[in-house]
Amino acid sequence: MRRLLTLLSLTVLLAACAGTDADGVPVTNPAQGFGDDVAAVSCDGGGHDAAYHIHSQLVIYLPDGTSTDVPANIGIGDRCMYWVHTHPADGVIHVEAPNETTATLADFLEIWRRTSNPTIPDAVFAGTAQIKVIGEPVANASDVILSEGIGIEIFVSSYPTR
Repeated sequence: MRRLLTLLSLTVLLAACAGTDADGVPVTNPAQGFGDDVAAVSCDGGGHDAAYHIHSQLVIYLPDGTSTDVPANIGIGDRCMYWVHTHPADGVIHVEAPNETTATLADFLEIWRRTSNPTIPDAVFAGTAQIKVIGEPVANASDVILSEGIGIEIFVSSYPTR
């Protein structure tokens, strides 16, 4: 048992040193611009009292076929919270706006790029990932409008190099 724990610890340590997360996704620094508007999505103090509140579900599949969690708190920072964000790492994308709005998967991915490790969104924007909505392929993340209960899958075939 002790050897197994030592081996597991060493594996995690090597992954961290190699610049990958626990799932093997390369880790890079977030893009600049957190707090700046993303299309029609702004970053404000929140508290819209559910004036417009919907949930979409996102699942990410890695090149090895395993799934990974969508990070918690995408779009949430010390200064502001984007209308499009996550809370726990459960794959639920929240759109909480002061009034009815149209937000897209591309908006969410850009907010993700500015919040945390941008490798998955970068793969989508680089064309090394396939998007499916309710099982049907979609060519562009900007064509996916976030709506109540929609099921979105992203299949990453490879990671872009920076």
